[in-house]
Amino acid sequence: MDFNNKIVLVTGGTSGIGKEIAKQLLMQGATVIINYGHNEEQKHLASEELKEYENKILFVKSDISNEDDVRNMFEIINKRYKKLDYLVNNAGTNIDEMIEDANLENYMKVINTNFIGKMLCTKYAIPLMKNGNGSSIVNVASGLGIKPCEMSSAYCAASAAIINFTKASAIELSKYKIRVNSICPGFTPTPLSLDSWSEEEINHKKEINPLGRLGTPVDMANAVLFLLSDMASYINGENISINGGSKLIWKQKY
Repeated sequence: MDFNNKIVLVTGGTSGIGKEIAKQLLMQGATVIINYGHNEEQKHLASEELKEYENKILFVKSDISNEDDVRNMFEIINKRYKKLDYLVNNAGTNIDEMIEDANLENYMKVINTNFIGKMLCTKYAIPLMKNGNGSSIVNVASGLGIKPCEMSSAYCAASAAIINFTKASAIELSKYKIRVNSICPGFTPTPLSLDSWSEEEINHKKEINPLGRLGTPVDMANAVLFLLSDMASYINGENISINGGSKLIWKQKY
């Protein structure tokens, strides 16, 4: 996969899956705009880890749930690069709550960051992408958008919305030769996911997985780079579950 001379925006790119996606793109020659929302410490750590690629990185702080912030981010990208080849809508958050105890402000924060943020980034990316050659968008959803769990209904609902939004986007953007696909990672240990599951639950997920292991950020990044690339030039509007076959398990304890 050749990403030389390609400009890519990765949202939520300073930790977890997003950081690995950014790293793999940089290793393949891309110039990467790494978006982050607020965590300056994570941004600093990511910049140190990716220091050898610093000439090909632009960090942009932007709350993707805020339309003004998103508009400003894309103005920066336009002034600096005049184009955008690929967009990876990865940024997300979660707040664990049972529905009967749900705080609306928390609920909307998850919906707005995880789903609305992807819509806004897609909207403002289109003018920079539609004159490109083989432009592509990958939305990072979650396996919980297919098979939900308790205490995370906002996260589950947003993930399901992302999958359907991907298909709607693929229909609308095909006229510009922009492909849109999504991935649904299975449980992948990252700073975000580790906050939501106990050690017992995590070990159980590993034990029952047909491949006997958990997913890694590299597993997810590999799929994203494939979908972005010309190797996937006839794949459009699809959602790929990346979970080691865990969906084959009929009943899980957790």
